[in-house]
Amino acid sequence: MVLEMRPCQTVVSGGTAGTQKNCIFDTVTGTEEEIITMKSGGPYGSYIFCTKAPSNMSGTAFMQKCYTRDNQGNFYSISGTGGMPIQLGGQAVYGDPVSSADPQDLDYLENVAPGSAALKKYRAYVAGWWMNTFGLRQEGMPPETPPTETDYKKVAAVGILAGLGTYITAPHILNFIGR
Repeated sequence: MVLEMRPCQTVVSGGTAGTQKNCIFDTVTGTEEEIITMKSGGPYGSYIFCTKAPSNMSGTAFMQKCYTRDNQGNFYSISGTGGMPIQLGGQAVYGDPVSSADPQDLDYLENVAPGSAALKKYRAYVAGWWMNTFGLRQEGMPPETPPTETDYKKVAAVGILAGLGTYITAPHILNFIGR
């Protein structure tokens, strides 16, 4: 497989002189994938180019596949033969949109693609402090306040009622609840 970047041949719409649509072209198979995002930070100071790659997964319009260059300047896929996985805590769209990217493609990745709803829920959900969760944000425990004299009286009264007829003669308990 020999990959190269060049202006898209099969994309009919979009692009102006300043926003030419570029594709990653596979010279062996003759297929091309439109570049929709890019970001710096690839190995050897190169960029990472992410494309709108066809998907064979049912219910999925397309997937995002990312490429960068090796130390010889040759393109290779950083996601292997599949698309980029959506990881909790990560982003649904890898990289920053290029000026020729269709906003509907980015909206699809953020809001419709499989895993996007789970990622949105993960970002927004805060579990209660009492919930046994792993990897989710949790609210803090409520602050403990020292018990008041009224709290002690309520506990003593409940204890007397719970005894159901048990007569408590301890003078300090009777004095404490106000007799």
